[in-house]
Amino acid sequence: MKRFLSYTALCLGIAQLLLILSSWILTSAMPDAAMRSLLSSEGIRWFFGNFVENLATPVLVWMLLIGIAYGAFQYSGLAACITQRQPRSYRERFALRMVAVEVLLLVGIVMLLTLLPQGILLSVTGNLFPSSFSKSVVAIIAFIVSLASVSYGMLSGRTNTLESVFSSLTAGMIYLAPFCILYVLAAQLYFSTKFVFGI
Repeated sequence: MKRFLSYTALCLGIAQLLLILSSWILTSAMPDAAMRSLLSSEGIRWFFGNFVENLATPVLVWMLLIGIAYGAFQYSGLAACITQRQPRSYRERFALRMVAVEVLLLVGIVMLLTLLPQGILLSVTGNLFPSSFSKSVVAIIAFIVSLASVSYGMLSGRTNTLESVFSSLTAGMIYLAPFCILYVLAAQLYFSTKFVFGI
């Protein structure tokens, strides 16, 4: 997996360099072309001036939330409890039952807020897509997974201190780090392409 991510990052970096050079060469050879060069004064100003803005997309927030949820899911032992077929202790079985009830309650609340007529999370016209629900569905799922994982960890005794709960919520950052690098490279390539071709 690391090799694949490394080569993907390399390809994205090379693609960015090729875009920069090709935009400069093509705009120099064809000044009337509907293209802009990333090496022109306008292109350099755009690249530096919009760098942070280009990265500040909902995708970055989704990645952070998914990373938190995934880390908590793994660290709390809930992932192992669900996937591994081995005898569970009484405390683990009790924790799993409580988490199942908790998840059902949370899903029920979300359904009440979306499926009822004039639900709070529906759009003004009563549609599910687009609506407040569709914009926050990743956040809702990440919140439910995170809460269920923390609850399981505390009830099963795996995370019984505030520090261990906090550690469970930050454990996913190590898994997320390579994807953050890919995101930065991919986002810059995407927005640079839009700038060059005026999309």
